[in-house]
Amino acid sequence: MDTPIRRLEGISYWVIEDADAIYDFINNEIRREWETDARSEYREPEDDPWLKTLRKRKWHLEVMGITQIKLNPDIMNYVDSKRGYVFSKSLERRSSELRQSIELGGVVISPLIVKKEDYRLVDGYCRHATLNAMSVPKTYVYVGSL
Repeated sequence: MDTPIRRLEGISYWVIEDADAIYDFINNEIRREWETDARSEYREPEDDPWLKTLRKRKWHLEVMGITQIKLNPDIMNYVDSKRGYVFSKSLERRSSELRQSIELGGVVISPLIVKKEDYRLVDGYCRHATLNAMSVPKTYVYVGSL
């Protein structure tokens, strides 16, 4: 898989340009993470509406304004009291760490993943929060459409 490094707004990204390669990356690598997330939230991956549409989606790389991307309130407000996990608190900590890595170490990040039909962010909440906090106006995204 060809993954060149591109810079946008002073941020370095590993990007996949080929639509078929993006499809394979999302449906093989990222899907596993989403299935694990579903199980950790006491949900069955095969019942997840997002995962059900994944193999039907067409993917492409795009530059998008950070303000165009919508966050899922269910994710932003997620709390697992059994584990003492609060997504927003975890996001705050992880975003601070990522920002420091970007600013000090020049870390390379992956594009965000967005649903075309509503521009809802489905992967990359930490990267999104970090870019937003850094006032980065545009970012690379993989956009999936049905």
